[in-house]
Amino acid sequence: MSSTTQASEVVIVGGGIYGTSLAYQLASAGRSVTLLEAGEIASGASGGPGERGVRANGRDFRELPVCALSLELWKHYQETFEGGVGYRRIGGIKVFDVPYGHREHEVRGRMEAMAAAQSSLGAPSEIWSREETLSREPELASGIIGAVHCPNDGVGDHTFATRQFAREAAKAGATIRTGAKVVEILHARGAATGVKLASGEVVPVGDKLVVVANAGAQDLLKPIFRPHEFSPVWNLMPQMLYVTNPLNKTVNHLLSHAHRRLAVKQIPDGTLMLSGGAHVAHTPDGLWKGSLSALTQNITDAIMTFPFIDSSSFLKADASRVETVAADVIPLIGQTEALSNTLYGYAWSGHGFAISLGFTKLFTDWILTGTKPEALEPFSPARFHQPAAALATSVVSRAA
Repeated sequence: MSSTTQASEVVIVGGGIYGTSLAYQLASAGRSVTLLEAGEIASGASGGPGERGVRANGRDFRELPVCALSLELWKHYQETFEGGVGYRRIGGIKVFDVPYGHREHEVRGRMEAMAAAQSSLGAPSEIWSREETLSREPELASGIIGAVHCPNDGVGDHTFATRQFAREAAKAGATIRTGAKVVEILHARGAATGVKLASGEVVPVGDKLVVVANAGAQDLLKPIFRPHEFSPVWNLMPQMLYVTNPLNKTVNHLLSHAHRRLAVKQIPDGTLMLSGGAHVAHTPDGLWKGSLSALTQNITDAIMTFPFIDSSSFLKADASRVETVAADVIPLIGQTEALSNTLYGYAWSGHGFAISLGFTKLFTDWILTGTKPEALEPFSPARFHQPAAALATSVVSRAA
């Protein structure tokens, strides 16, 4: 077993958007950083073809303050990095219709409440009437009654962005290592001292170890987690569909639907990208199996929203990227109890790209100051355990 001799102050496990942007921010702040990626940069959930949504619209309310920070950072890095980060602020809308059996006043009430809550939590939102919505997206189905619009939302080339952050991190002094699969966390006296690679090499840890390997994070942390630190998670294979645009129609915004599992984007070459719907199978070997039923469901939802898509031809499906999801569909972020210098973040639940830069800014603040930012508290795994523990200690009166 070999060991590198020089310990970086911070060792990061995972070369997706979280690992690379965190490496950049820490290296820019003067910390010595080593990033370890099992494959290539952006070879996991942060990679793949097309674009990802960078949106606050429709997010879990607990995420919105972090998302607001993230959206400003996407804009900042697009403007300051040479070549940008592939981010386009095109605005996002969530469109509403009245599903069978529902009441229009309830749907409109939901729109109003959603827009008000998002605005108060850092994501400016406005309600568009049916006429306003169709004037801006004239190809939408006629049953649309309106939309919630977030002008700060947009889209981003996730593979390009992840690689740009890796490049800038290296320019700032970080060591970026690919083909470096971490298989074990080594520790002594309550702190991580190094990580062991599949090759047998040991990479020493100086001040902090940060695990942001998403699908592989909980397995790597398992030997040091205490029982109440485990969280209910599972893996899925999101399906991205790509279809032609023979009528040369335009989708002007990042678009989602309030009552359908659907996201529609028009990528720069004019191709339409359909996502957010039914997933495909994930085998024990980590391979994905295609699904005609999932494909049919997702395309049907898209045609019901944009009828012109019925004239499109199918190009390809991609479901090659494993995603990890928490039971309540928001991330898991914390510090291990057994190892005081080990932080982690995972279970990005299919929307981590959009919120990544806000989270890694907060991780950076945590590492630089030694104090966990209050904005990260809602994402602690304790949320799955503390309520039950509190109730267990409560005394129920006989009158109850």
